[in-house]
Amino acid sequence: AQSAEAFLSKIFACSYSIAGINVHSANPSDHLVHRMTHRVMRGTLLVCGRPDGRLSALTAMENAVSLSINQASSIQSIGSTCESITIGHNKFQLPLTARAIFLERHRPLFLCEHLLKQRDAQKK
Repeated sequence: AQSAEAFLSKIFACSYSIAGINVHSANPSDHLVHRMTHRVMRGTLLVCGRPDGRLSALTAMENAVSLSINQASSIQSIGSTCESITIGHNKFQLPLTARAIFLERHRPLFLCEHLLKQRDAQKK
């Protein structure tokens, strides 16, 4: 997170003379709501990594991240909300996010994914 802050701040400082950027980082599963949501204003871009909640060990963390993103995306400032983007493996876009970036997977399919593929193949 610190390297992303330094990189974005430096890139913006070198490239845009009339625009500014303010970069913050917070853990969306822990303290994003408490440390950052009061800073949400019109034009804010919120980019969060989202754990793959299909793994039972990450389900609670994904739920916490989803709740934090939805809460931050619900805050109104001058008639608009922040633009939020999630990045992760789970191919489900949260309802209040502007975009979702899905990463390629390099692991075998979960059992539930195999079962869903079989069910979808049988329906066709």
